[in-house]
Amino acid sequence: MRQWEDVMRECRDTGAGARERLRIALLNVDYVTSFELPFRLLLTRTPQMIDSVRREWQLSQKKVVFNERQRGCVYSLQNDLSGVPDSFSYSLATRIRRADSYGMTTRCFTDIAGQVKAPTARLKLALESGLIVTALDGLFWLGIQRIAADVQRLRQSGMTIITRDVEVSDSLTGTTRVVSGYSL
Repeated sequence: MRQWEDVMRECRDTGAGARERLRIALLNVDYVTSFELPFRLLLTRTPQMIDSVRREWQLSQKKVVFNERQRGCVYSLQNDLSGVPDSFSYSLATRIRRADSYGMTTRCFTDIAGQVKAPTARLKLALESGLIVTALDGLFWLGIQRIAADVQRLRQSGMTIITRDVEVSDSLTGTTRVVSGYSL
């Protein structure tokens, strides 16, 4: 746990971008899991980032299971991953808060998550409710790992979904940046 505290502090102190946050984590912790990277480091497009880092560094990889059903990977700069468990159990107690200039908060998304079980149905309801949904919103509150694919499915079913640039900031890095947001 101490290793992750050091990672978070360095990310904040340097205002690290997404790729740099991944590099900082790999340099400072024994291993990272594909499950925790989005939640700890606010990473989307993690597989693509892993691939780009793999071009620079020799990354070891081990296939594992999360919460008894979800497959994923462990990544490390160490060669020997024999000491890494084959399965991990996570419980997500979120400390993430969402607020924007339109008045949308975490509550908007958690209410939808409580109403509907299927992630794509949650996305549809969020859009129909007038929310602007980013990839991190989809990941944290709607259970969506690949939002662009779900948006495409909804578009193919006849929904007119607009992609717009949305300015976001986070307390992890203290940076403000533009990301894609989806709305009707």
